[in-house]
Amino acid sequence: MSWLGPTSAFDQPGPMGQTGARPWRRPGTARPGRGHGPWGRAVLGLVVLWLGLGLGLGLAQESAESRLFEAAVRGFQTGAYSWAEAEFGRFVEQYPASPLLAEALLYQARAALEQQKSQVAIQLLSTNLARAGALADAYRYWLGKAYLDSANYPAAAAAFNQLIREQPQSPRLLEASYGEAVARFKLRDWPQVIALLQPPDSVFQTAARARPNDEVVVRGQLLLAEALLEAQQFDAANQALQPLANRDLLPEYKWRLAYLQCRLRAAADRPEAALQLTSNLVALAAATGQPSFLAESYALQGDIQHRLGLLEAARASYTNNLAPSIPAERRREALLKIIGLALAQDKLTEAVQGLATFLAQFPQDTGSDLALLTLGEVHLKYYLSQMQPGAPAAPTNELLATTNALETALGHFDKLLATFTNSPLQGKAHLNRGWCLWLQGRIADSAAAFQAAAQTLPLSEDQAVARFKLADAQTLQKDYTNALANYRKLISEHGALPRVRRELVELALYQTLRVSLELGDLKAATEALEQLLRDYPAGPLTDRGVLWVSQRRTQAGQAAEARALLNRFLQLAPQSPLRAEVELALARTHAAERDWAGAIASYQQWLGRHTTNAHRPEVLFSLAWAHYQAGQTSNAFNLFTNFLAQFPTHRLAPQAQYWLGDFYYGQKDFVNAQKNYQRVFENTNWVPGALAYQARLMAGRAAFARQVWKDAGDHFWAIVSANDTNCPPDLVAEAYFALGDTRLQEDPNPAQPVNRFEQARLAFERIPQLFPTSRLVPLAWGRIGDCYLQQAAAQDTKYYDNALDAYRKVLQPELKADLSTRCQAEMGLGLVLERQAALKKPPERLTLLRTALDHYLNIVFGRNLASGEQLDPVWFKEASLAAARLAEELQQWDLAANLYDNLAAALPALRRSLDKKIEQVRQRRAASAN
Repeated sequence: MSWLGPTSAFDQPGPMGQTGARPWRRPGTARPGRGHGPWGRAVLGLVVLWLGLGLGLGLAQESAESRLFEAAVRGFQTGAYSWAEAEFGRFVEQYPASPLLAEALLYQARAALEQQKSQVAIQLLSTNLARAGALADAYRYWLGKAYLDSANYPAAAAAFNQLIREQPQSPRLLEASYGEAVARFKLRDWPQVIALLQPPDSVFQTAARARPNDEVVVRGQLLLAEALLEAQQFDAANQALQPLANRDLLPEYKWRLAYLQCRLRAAADRPEAALQLTSNLVALAAATGQPSFLAESYALQGDIQHRLGLLEAARASYTNNLAPSIPAERRREALLKIIGLALAQDKLTEAVQGLATFLAQFPQDTGSDLALLTLGEVHLKYYLSQMQPGAPAAPTNELLATTNALETALGHFDKLLATFTNSPLQGKAHLNRGWCLWLQGRIADSAAAFQAAAQTLPLSEDQAVARFKLADAQTLQKDYTNALANYRKLISEHGALPRVRRELVELALYQTLRVSLELGDLKAATEALEQLLRDYPAGPLTDRGVLWVSQRRTQAGQAAEARALLNRFLQLAPQSPLRAEVELALARTHAAERDWAGAIASYQQWLGRHTTNAHRPEVLFSLAWAHYQAGQTSNAFNLFTNFLAQFPTHRLAPQAQYWLGDFYYGQKDFVNAQKNYQRVFENTNWVPGALAYQARLMAGRAAFARQVWKDAGDHFWAIVSANDTNCPPDLVAEAYFALGDTRLQEDPNPAQPVNRFEQARLAFERIPQLFPTSRLVPLAWGRIGDCYLQQAAAQDTKYYDNALDAYRKVLQPELKADLSTRCQAEMGLGLVLERQAALKKPPERLTLLRTALDHYLNIVFGRNLASGEQLDPVWFKEASLAAARLAEELQQWDLAANLYDNLAAALPALRRSLDKKIEQVRQRRAASAN
């Protein structure tokens, strides 16, 4: 039985679907018998205006554009939604400036929605909302509808709410307010549903008074009553139903009204009165012709009879729901309830035997998947009951033998999944199968089953359980990243469901904390702990979480929040053997807050209290670091130097030595900087690691700064040739880049003057080859282009093509080069094309020069800017000068003069010299005219 209870007032097609409020249609194309209302007339006016303007807006009557649009509309109206979606997509692609674009996009989204392609509709509507114009309320309405259809209820509620707030005059306020209430109801947010539908001045009630006979009003009142019922406001729920009592309702609404009245009596502890209404409820359900209503009626009747102890009558009511015409889910619930009654009457074997017989006689019946699932669940539950202490002896009937119950259950679930591949019960079968495998200790197999269940089940408590157990299985397999993602997904997507919040969220938060610690993500662990403290302050897992996070903070150091946790720990355990570690963590909280004076004082106090503690070297190192951060560089230098003298083999000694190298580097004493960096990787008593390679890289940079090219090259080469997994890949990429720069700076060999460019290029080329995702890749391609440019000028002009290719690679969007790098590449392309043009004759020469000019203009006019970027003044100047110069060469006098003038306006300091250039351009133009 679903934890969500019986069908709600919004579960059948209604205003949000095909049989309720009129769906949006293109003005002028309404179905017979349906009007448009003020909103439709307004948009019709816009369309008439558009068509009337004709060529003024670029849309001639009977144009290819209008024919394509009208054909797509007719396809939509006819129900050819797949075809219509494709045609509207074609329209959007071919006519992006059309005045009908917003309407076409809306039609395209609705066509997708009609095909249950909710995500496509959401993408279309959300990304084009800014284009909606007068259709903004329709866009938001259908966006909300799409979110509802995709079960993204928070987003649906937000979309409807935004329509109400931003389009207060929209004729869709009634539908939008109802839609938001439906989404909130799905989230079981009863107070918000009531706040949306009940107050007389609410948007819904205000709109309802203007349209009192609308079906949406009836559904809204029913939904309000159901929310009040769920909130246990029974008198208010009855009052909400009063306006409907004397109305001539459609059969569906008559049944819904009676159904809620019956539930209200039962919920108000009046089961006898509720039972009296069930006979009429069944009759009303039959009158609707809806099997689901009949199933709900029998289920409610059986539940009330069960509550009153009328077990045989309840069995009879539930049995009515085993009929083939009853929806499958209700048949399953009826089976479960009948078995539940059999259990209550000690008739378990009889019930199981009956199900087994049914499966044997009718293996392909549409209800066989229900029977298989139910039979498997009975065996699984029985197995679990027998595992409890004090369980009764197992029966002799082999159907329920304890030793076979788990395997038997697994067999039933496997058979369901293999036989009924399209069954809506697949998700539940995967979930139960996961439990069987979990109980057998087959964790990897259970993870696969729980994964399948989480993907198949709808948003529900069952899906939450599947997600939780999947995360548990991943945790046991040390797949912490995916485990963390699934715990978080459970909390965010299912935390609003009451039973999930009551039974699973606390566990999920605690597991999130533990998994985050396993990943070393103390921030995520702290966030989970904060939520535990807020929502479950007295929970059995919260104190344990505090201890875990406090221990990690003791080791890692934190800010004010850590002090509160650690002080609590000291209050709970003042004699703890970890007191020194806790006090050390408290001292480090000052460092985390960059309160260096406080940190220095705390470290010194700690050293005074704990003279023999094993953490003393760490505290001395931290004290030196705090002095450095406080700007007391001389003190830090002395402390780090003393640290190396006292603890030369400590694990922090390499870091102290590295700091000394940084100190000298910052002082521009590159000789001593290089010496200290070299000591980090030359000391054989220290374990080599990433810091050693970082030190070697810095030693090379110090040598580079000294212009000792051989030393620099040797250090960089040692890194790239080491092939050591301890060396971070990013650092190797940096070393290749630095090696290339070093080769470029080396003194040229008189016998081979271009060899240095060849060697540098080979180093730069290794970066895109070995590290294709490195941030240095676009920079490396730029350097490669520079090298080819030099080789072309000095060795062979064929290298110009290689230079062009390298510069073009810089501009590839996937490399995400920064603006300065892209500008350099554009300039490089222009320069190479000019060099190539010098080797050609007209007209090829002119073509190359014009192409070079285009590259310069890409910078000048911001053609190469990405979103949020602004012109780089340096490159704007360089590109403007290059473009103007080339424009002069091409005798494009106006362009040249304008470029100089624009540059002068942007950089007034250049006005005088640029005015001279403008005058020269004018003179040259006059001379050329003669």
